[in-house]
Amino acid sequence: MRLRIPEVAQRDTELALPADAEEQAIQGARRDAIYAGMSAALVSAVIGSRFMGFGRVQMILSGVGSGVLGGYYFNKAFLAANMAEIEKEKERLKAAGIQSEFETS
Repeated sequence: MRLRIPEVAQRDTELALPADAEEQAIQGARRDAIYAGMSAALVSAVIGSRFMGFGRVQMILSGVGSGVLGGYYFNKAFLAANMAEIEKEKERLKAAGIQSEFETS
């Protein structure tokens, strides 16, 4: 069986941003932060049990703490990056003279 890599859908840059672009950015940041938090929890638990000699309870607490904190901080970082990208796109569209759905007035 041949491995198929999913294609990235490119947005048409001649069109305005969708009305829910900010909501999509928030949802994308949350999704990515969940994956990052789960990865941080796994790595923390493995390092704690194998290399630091943590017991079962300490390992679980280490994984949960790292996962929650990692997810929280990754969410803040991803959200800031996504919102900055949206603001940059709004400025580009404004300079090109394309009416955005965000600008109702």
